[in-house]
Formats: sequence, C-alpha cells, structure tokens
Amino acid sequence: MDQILFDFMMTLLFILLFSGIFVWAGTISICGYLGRKYDHILLKSPHFTPEEQVNYLEFPLYLHKTIIYMTYFTYPSIAKRRFKDIPAPKIELLPKILSHMIMTVALVSIPLLILFLIIAIYLYSQI
Repeated sequence: MDQILFDFMMTLLFILLFSGIFVWAGTISICGYLGRKYDHILLKSPHFTPEEQVNYLEFPLYLHKTIIYMTYFTYPSIAKRRFKDIPAPKIELLPKILSHMIMTVALVSIPLLILFLIIAIYLYSQI
C-alpha cells in the first residue's frame, strides 16, 4: 500500500512541477501585453493605492499585478473586492483563453498540493 501511495505522490510531484512551470511561463509571457493594454484603465485609484501604482510597474511585483488582472478577467467574483465599481473591460480572445488556462491550472494545483503534502506527511510518519 505504501508503494502505491509513494508512486501516486511522485506522480503528483511531477504534475505540480509541470503545472508550476506552465503557470509561471504563461504569466511571464502575458504580463507585457496586459500591462500595456490595461494599466491606463485599471492601475489607478481607487483600485490601487499610489504606492501600489508605483511598485507594480517594476519586477517582480508587475507579475503580481498581472495575476490580479488575469483573476479579474477570468473569475471576476474573486477580484470584486478590489474592482467594485468598474465592469471588466473587453479582452481579446487569445489573452482571454490564455488567462483562463493559467488561472484554472493554478487553482487546480492548490488542492493537488494539499493532497501531495498529506501523502508525504503520512509516508514520512510511516518511516
């Protein structure tokens, strides 16, 4: 039984590794486009404080700003606290599909990571 759990844990490890690579590579590839296209609309008060407006223009925080934008475009109910009064702007098809894929893989990875940690802790306690 422990061998099956170990094999499952190693499979989860590789799935999480490749999903993490996909999420980071996708976020880095789309950050320039979303920044150029939507900073003048979304990166202003009251949605972002003046300090955030300055900080989110430089690495590595512009990646966080991109994740905020992708969350707002794909799952607006998650980002409704930050963007209360503004409807989501129209986004082209390719960035929308890429944003959905990145955010969905990232959100699916969270329960997989928790499952991986539970199995790893269980197997470690068996040693």
